[in-house]
Amino acid sequence: MFIHHVNGIDWLVITAFEELKTLFIEEAGTIPFCFSTASELSLIDQAKRTYGYLPTLNGVITDTGTYQSQDNEEDLNPLLACLVEGRGRVFIYHGGFVAFVDDEQTFITRMD
Repeated sequence: MFIHHVNGIDWLVITAFEELKTLFIEEAGTIPFCFSTASELSLIDQAKRTYGYLPTLNGVITDTGTYQSQDNEEDLNPLLACLVEGRGRVFIYHGGFVAFVDDEQTFITRMD
């Protein structure tokens, strides 16, 4: 694991093995620049503003960020994660799946 700093947010890049770091970053995709601590919008609203309509997906996010859904053959572990104080957490998975978790809701979507 290591930290990548983008727009005032520390993203935790999750890797299983240090030597596979580059592979995991490529699988996770680029870290979204739409998220910023300077914005007054929530992380979900920042994503909606950038990507437009975000379809809602069903599933559960565990305490460790694992995405569990009946629609997926297996559970997805996050490749990128961030915690923004007062605005919740974001988990990004292989295939463009994204989960937003805060005190009020969990919103799971897919960004293309």
